[in-house]
Amino acid sequence: MTLNRTSVMTLVAGTLLLGLTACEGPEGPAGPAGEDGDDGYRGTDCWDLNENGEADTDEDSNGDGDVNILDCSGTAGADGADGADGADGADGEDGLGTAYWIGSAACEECHEDNYYDFVRSGHPYKLVATEGVEPTPAWEDFDGEYGHYAPAPPDGWEWSDVSYVIGGWGWKQRFVDNDGYIITGKEVQYNLATEEWSSYHSDEKPGTKEYDCGSCHCSGYNPDGHQDDMEGITGTWEAPGVHCEECHGAGSNHADDPYYVPMHIDRSANACGSCHYRTSADVIPASSGYIKHHEQWNELYHSTKHAMDCVDCHNPHQSAHWSDDDANPTASIGATCEDCHFVEAAHQASETMASNTECVDCHMPKATKSAVYENEYVGDVRTHLFGINTDATAEQFNDDGDDAMPYLTLDFACRSCHSDVGDWTDYTDEELEAVAVGYHDR
Repeated sequence: MTLNRTSVMTLVAGTLLLGLTACEGPEGPAGPAGEDGDDGYRGTDCWDLNENGEADTDEDSNGDGDVNILDCSGTAGADGADGADGADGADGEDGLGTAYWIGSAACEECHEDNYYDFVRSGHPYKLVATEGVEPTPAWEDFDGEYGHYAPAPPDGWEWSDVSYVIGGWGWKQRFVDNDGYIITGKEVQYNLATEEWSSYHSDEKPGTKEYDCGSCHCSGYNPDGHQDDMEGITGTWEAPGVHCEECHGAGSNHADDPYYVPMHIDRSANACGSCHYRTSADVIPASSGYIKHHEQWNELYHSTKHAMDCVDCHNPHQSAHWSDDDANPTASIGATCEDCHFVEAAHQASETMASNTECVDCHMPKATKSAVYENEYVGDVRTHLFGINTDATAEQFNDDGDDAMPYLTLDFACRSCHSDVGDWTDYTDEELEAVAVGYHDR
């Protein structure tokens, strides 16, 4: 190969250029900074509604106390299309009509046992219509010992003069004349225990004592009007006497559909207390040295058992006064004292008393009087005060004798037996107190 001058020059130039490219030098210093550009347009936070750059209180749209992104909201969207109409609902069932009274006999068909007990209690006989003739006692068909009526109306009165008989089941019997007034005077109240006559409001002339007792003596009482258009009777009623619907409500709807429509059942002491109550809860009214009758609620309210209900001990359908081996062997008592007070029953200071007395003889003595009394320490109704004040100086009544204390004193708890009129040894106050204090201690 032959090189000429031109070829040699070209080869040399290429070789020099290749060497310069492969040997690049270090970076030179930075040039001077350019001038600032124009200010840009400031953006707006979505919550900064007035665009002042501050979180203002009135911009707290969600009410959480802070102004932040949670207060942002977009513009409202367009309204959606109307939805289709829903289908018609199914027809509802017919509602119940107003219940009406159907009478206690209608209850017997399904509630035979309760009805059997009920008609053997005193409730339905608190007031009985005579229709001008001697009423036939329902209990003549009962076995055992039950109530009885007076052999005749008060002297000078005939059955044709009597519209209603008040009571007759247990303690006493009174009479209502044909104008609706309670017959008053001497020997006009018949006392069943003694089978003797006694006075009733003898200072009021016959034909002046209104019968205003229907709210407790009758069923479905309404204070307006006059029953049977008798001017002496205050109010009207569905039925004389206390019947099933007085406590359970009108029964027609229940009778038509007993599984769907329940009857009213109130087991509270207040339910019984609506009638077994007198004047005011603040007192236990008394008179003539005894607690007044039909105020068991007052006594229970003030007693050591005030937290209990009547049905805790009683079957409300049964008689607490009369009993027999078949219908009512326990006189309505479903729970005995010993069921709860088994320790006290097991520990008694006197073996003689433990063998010959019951709990109620001391803790529920007959400190109450309805018709007659046996002696100054024994009336004719058991009290529903239970606690005994063992202080021999304690008084049973206030100074006026019209209010009983909320306890039993030794006079009624002990002297009903241990006195000169009782059946057991007559002890002094000090001797009674000595035995009574700690009587049930172990």
